[in-house]
Amino acid sequence: MTSGAPTMATSSSSSFEEIRDGVSLETRQYGDATGSKALVVWGHGLCNSLEGEDEDMLWDFWGEGDIDGRASTDDDAGAIEMDANVVRYSARGHGESSPSTAPADCAWDTLGGDMMDLARRQRRDASQKLILGGASMGAASAIHAAVRVQRERERAGSDPVSNPNEIAGLVLVIVPTFHESRRRRRAQILAAAERGYDSFYKSKKPRPIFRGTDREDEPPRLVGVREDSFVDVMTASADSDLPPPDVIVKALRDLPVLALCWDCGDRTHPAESAAALKERLAPHADVRIATCLEETRGWSDAVRRFVRGVCE
Repeated sequence: MTSGAPTMATSSSSSFEEIRDGVSLETRQYGDATGSKALVVWGHGLCNSLEGEDEDMLWDFWGEGDIDGRASTDDDAGAIEMDANVVRYSARGHGESSPSTAPADCAWDTLGGDMMDLARRQRRDASQKLILGGASMGAASAIHAAVRVQRERERAGSDPVSNPNEIAGLVLVIVPTFHESRRRRRAQILAAAERGYDSFYKSKKPRPIFRGTDREDEPPRLVGVREDSFVDVMTASADSDLPPPDVIVKALRDLPVLALCWDCGDRTHPAESAAALKERLAPHADVRIATCLEETRGWSDAVRRFVRGVCE
């Protein structure tokens, strides 16, 4: 990966999974890959990275990370507690994964396909519960993956009774803008793409949820997007959206859904996205909204309980 800014170190625990010819994803695994009850496949947010999530320490459900970021991120105690194999990965155009060749490579629906392809390669067998999730762009990828599975089932003429869902649950963290709010955000994303990678790198700020806390002045997390893919990634994000409401409702109605969001002035991940999910797209979902950093402290435990509940 070439970059005008300092590059990220690749973790010694990273491995690479080729999901199709010429497309390889950087992955990290936690827990038992061969005997666990659940497989959890996890995607990060736009321009974030595996390292960036480790710095944030806001949803380290696979390990023992605490909100203050001082706990080790190498420990997989959380995955073991859930009896789960957790597979985190860098999306295309991010980290050490394959670069993009065109904006379409990084569109949300394409990333949903990548997530599902990775899950099918990592899943031990049909008895292992498959749970998809992610933060922001990763959450959008998980929803698109669920829609893909629903459409595959419809084309095959099967139903949830005779052919159980391949996906057993979704974990959606800081759901991004979508539909009307996504259209309003499009111009901001395109403007950032036009300003370029170096400008984006220099303009990074800590998350809004850190305001008024002892984390307010800490350096912003690493930029995880590849410089050689930056314009494609941003252009794709600007043009991406979730599927129409009726399509999402159909895909999610038989799936347990946990959504962890916040209401802290974050225009990229507004509370209205969580409200729309609960009110229109998945009324059965367990939606939790934090208004301050302190209220996010239980998020990792909430994910662990959700995964264990899906496996029961």
